[in-house]
Amino acid sequence: MEEAAVQSIGIAFLGGLIASLSACVYPLIPIITAIFGAAQVKNWAKGFSLSLIYVLGMSITYVTLGIAASLGGSVFGAYMGNKWVIISFALIFFFLGLWFIEIIPIRLPNFAEKLQVKNKNIILYPLLLGIFSGFIAAPCTAPLFGALLTDIAIKAASDQSILPGAIRALAFSLGMGLPFLLIGGFAIRLPKPGKWMQIVKYLGAVILFTAGYHYLQDLTSNFPPRESLAAIAVTGFFIFIVFFILSDPLSSPDIDKSMTKPQILTYLMIAAFGLFLATSPLANQTTDINEKSTLKWYTSLDEGISQAEKENTLVIIDFWAEWCTACHEMDEKLFKSKEFEELVKKDKVVLIRLDFTDETESNLNLSQKYDIKGLPTVVLTDKKGEKLTEMIGFYSKEHALTKLERALRFYKSQM
Repeated sequence: MEEAAVQSIGIAFLGGLIASLSACVYPLIPIITAIFGAAQVKNWAKGFSLSLIYVLGMSITYVTLGIAASLGGSVFGAYMGNKWVIISFALIFFFLGLWFIEIIPIRLPNFAEKLQVKNKNIILYPLLLGIFSGFIAAPCTAPLFGALLTDIAIKAASDQSILPGAIRALAFSLGMGLPFLLIGGFAIRLPKPGKWMQIVKYLGAVILFTAGYHYLQDLTSNFPPRESLAAIAVTGFFIFIVFFILSDPLSSPDIDKSMTKPQILTYLMIAAFGLFLATSPLANQTTDINEKSTLKWYTSLDEGISQAEKENTLVIIDFWAEWCTACHEMDEKLFKSKEFEELVKKDKVVLIRLDFTDETESNLNLSQKYDIKGLPTVVLTDKKGEKLTEMIGFYSKEHALTKLERALRFYKSQM
């Protein structure tokens, strides 16, 4: 599994764990485990089994929503080059952050109070309770899980697969379910609710704001500057620590009125900007395709096709965009690899790279001509630029090389 995929799964799991520690979920954990009987059984194996069934039920709900977001995300591929679409997604994350710290209060119904205890020993009961737990925990999980669903939908535009989104949604549900397993299965006493939960709330908001800043970063060409990323990251981490402490996360907003909500929000927004700078080396993957490569890439379709006609050879067209994370990953792991270079030189393939960062009339026409469904897309054409086959998304260098090598061997034999 690719490193980026592992990181995204880990972040989703952490998001679920943070959601479980929020103010309207954490106090309900012992109550819910008592409702389906896991907290009362003396046999730890049975208690763990009941808790696991509950978590599996929870996973069914979140994975279903993750798959739905992935399926819906396929429509974003044609629009993500539009700056207003990018700004809209960034604003969604800022809104969810404001919701999480209740600057914008949205009261969702809490169904926990309506739960009735019946048939505790029936296996189906904790499963159904887990399935409907998304509604029970909605007041606190909606901002974090909503952010995850938004990101899943956006990433699905380039992945062209429902599997990554489903796995990340499953990771979120397992993060949510961890405290239930600890209490129901092992009778572990979790810390009592207290002021520390305010830290969880503020930290969750900062993470959501940081995600918003990262989406806005797609609108800039060189910010933060790549040549100063290390120094900027250290400075950003310092800003994050200082302003997060200034927000006084251990205070009780119901008692301590010394700091207003606008003041708290200002400190948290600055702290989030610091965290954005601190994480910029991880997110700033913008590269020049000709760096560290001896291969010639044409940026003009007409120029590249003209060269292919002269050499009587096939053409590989890479459709990419600045905002496409998988495109940058493909640059680093595939196009700059020694294996790809050897493959291209052996078959004397002409390489063309077309920038789809901006939604222009020319790009729309090319998108229709080559039936581009999402990015990254690699199209193999004949010497006249007529499409032969395509490869959508990037899963691994080995997978891409195998597919390209087979296609080149087949179509070369037809020439």
